[in-house]
Amino acid sequence: MNYDPRRSVRAPLSSSDLSLARRLAPVIRFAANEPFLPSHVGVTVFDAPGTSSSAPLEVTFGPGVARVIEYAIWWDWDIGHLYELEHVWLKLDGKDNIVSIDASAHGRLFAMTRPDGSLPVEDGRVTLYSEPGKHAFHAAPDAIIAKKREMTAACRELAGIDGVLINEMFEQRFSHVTAENHRAVRRHLETHAFEPSFEFSQRFDLSEVHFLSWPDLYEYIAARVPEVIGEVGADSKLIKAVLLDSGDTLVDEGTEVFDGEGYVIEAELIPGAREMVEALAREGYRMALVADGRVRSFETILGRHGIRPHLCAEIISEAVGCDKPDPRMFAAALDALGLSAEDAGQVVMIGNHLTRDIKGANRLGLISIWQSWSSRRSRLPADGEEVPDYTVRTPGEVPEVLAHIERVMARDKKLD
Repeated sequence: MNYDPRRSVRAPLSSSDLSLARRLAPVIRFAANEPFLPSHVGVTVFDAPGTSSSAPLEVTFGPGVARVIEYAIWWDWDIGHLYELEHVWLKLDGKDNIVSIDASAHGRLFAMTRPDGSLPVEDGRVTLYSEPGKHAFHAAPDAIIAKKREMTAACRELAGIDGVLINEMFEQRFSHVTAENHRAVRRHLETHAFEPSFEFSQRFDLSEVHFLSWPDLYEYIAARVPEVIGEVGADSKLIKAVLLDSGDTLVDEGTEVFDGEGYVIEAELIPGAREMVEALAREGYRMALVADGRVRSFETILGRHGIRPHLCAEIISEAVGCDKPDPRMFAAALDALGLSAEDAGQVVMIGNHLTRDIKGANRLGLISIWQSWSSRRSRLPADGEEVPDYTVRTPGEVPEVLAHIERVMARDKKLD
């Protein structure tokens, strides 16, 4: 079902209503080091109870309430995801005096009253407190400070956890968002992780941002999010490809069964190998096989175990005419993926063989990860070229190592 941003609007927003909304707009107190501030406000005026146009919440009227001003407040960023929309509802009597105040916090609506039951008004202005990084509203700072540990984790360890936020309101408009887009946004927000201050000294006058009707803000958001995704993608430094060996990296060589012509006709995967490949695919990593052996063997084994659909290219020594660590194997993989030697520093090679996989990768400037799961090959580097950049014991460790590599890339880029 298509979302209609006008579904609850009773009448077009008049200039007088917009002026009133601006005049009564709340002041927001942010933590002293809050990195993300609002830029737009979408206004809806309700003359009767109804469903919010911009949130799955009911706008209710109580005694003495003649109308309600809804403020849909827009941020480009929440510390956990790309874009933030929080709400304030001012409930007015027939003379436009504020009777009560509601506001949103984590998808729910709460009455904004101080512990003593009074409305949160300071110097004649409605004044609300915003959670660090997350922006949910409170009438007083006490409730935020009481969740200090939770708030700190959200701003540090959980930074970027949700990638691009996509809810029912925008799911069709943002259907183009890819797994790589989500990953780029996560890495971007991880570089903005911070230790939140719980001194709410940053006073932000909401009336000073851009005010418009909710339908107009909806269209702005639909255009703005792809724009921000493009900006982040252009500015981010991500792994451009993951090259995978096969034997004792994906496939357990000890289980290989050969036919009379020397082709592998049966073999089992290393525990966790398929799950690792599927996890990397979900994260939007482009993967290619770079393996020594015969083409038909890999078609049989990797096809049987469901690995091949996740591979963007298969570089096999029989087809290339050389074995690793010959640079032609790795160059063929880069070429098949539309990459060049200049991209080598953002390409990862994962393999079990120090001489073939690690030395070959290091010579071309690829990021090398040695998987030490098997003891069938040498476990000691013969020289400096065989020293891997990273070591994992099992396939299950790979996703977090790749995430770490991208965090280092993002950090180094930020420092440049």
